[in-house]
Amino acid sequence: MYLDVLLLTNFVLGALFLLAAGLVSGQRCSGGRALCGAAVAAASSLALLAPTAPWSVGLLYKGGTGALAVAAAYGWPGWRAFVRLLAWFWLLNLMLTGAVLLPGARMEVNNLSVYLPLSPEVLLVSAGCVYGGLTLALHLLGDGKKACFPAELEIAGVVLHVRAFHDTGFGVREPLSGCGVVLVRFAAVEARLPPALRTYLKETFSGSGILPPPELGVRLVPCDTVAGHCLLPAVPAQALRWTARGRQQTRHGLYAAFCDMPPPPPGWTLLVGSDVMEGS
Repeated sequence: MYLDVLLLTNFVLGALFLLAAGLVSGQRCSGGRALCGAAVAAASSLALLAPTAPWSVGLLYKGGTGALAVAAAYGWPGWRAFVRLLAWFWLLNLMLTGAVLLPGARMEVNNLSVYLPLSPEVLLVSAGCVYGGLTLALHLLGDGKKACFPAELEIAGVVLHVRAFHDTGFGVREPLSGCGVVLVRFAAVEARLPPALRTYLKETFSGSGILPPPELGVRLVPCDTVAGHCLLPAVPAQALRWTARGRQQTRHGLYAAFCDMPPPPPGWTLLVGSDVMEGS
């Protein structure tokens, strides 16, 4: 076993599985962050060369290094999103082990790290098969137009990484300016909002009815739902960005309205209508 081959192979595998975990979870990371996460994953493979530790220590080590790799790649997107990313990262590693574990193959396990006497080429091809199978399953089972997709919402000086959901039946506009409106679940982004906006929305949804700080530019947007008519607090959004067919799409001149609701079945963070998607 050569140390450079071990590290390089696990670096590529780590990057591939971190990106795949983000694909399934609807999260996106930059190339630099993906490389940092892959470096952590590669370094964690050195446990294979360390003295054998009790299984409890090995489990803690594998879990901790997996969490560090995900955090290095995706930061802190919230508890639910982080746990989802971590679970998929672990699962994909297990899927790779199953993909290359042929009947009768000799396998060595040390500190919960698995060593198989296979060439790096076979491992990388097997990992590519796992990633390709996952991508194909998402393509066949998902609805391409209505599926959740990663996006960035720039609002009040911060950039929120969200899971957007295209709903053709959603079409709300801010009545004074006529600007398009996207709907954001407050609980999903609360921890990442600026303090002034977070405090105002929290008090509003608790029924306090406080006046918004003037600098936020809050507008009340009328919205009709199956539950009836309501007014939602909305603030100007500098930009909404997402990638479609390999090209980045950007929309300006929007308002972000906030609602207080539990996670819906598709798991979206931001709801967007066709008027915004098509730039009308």
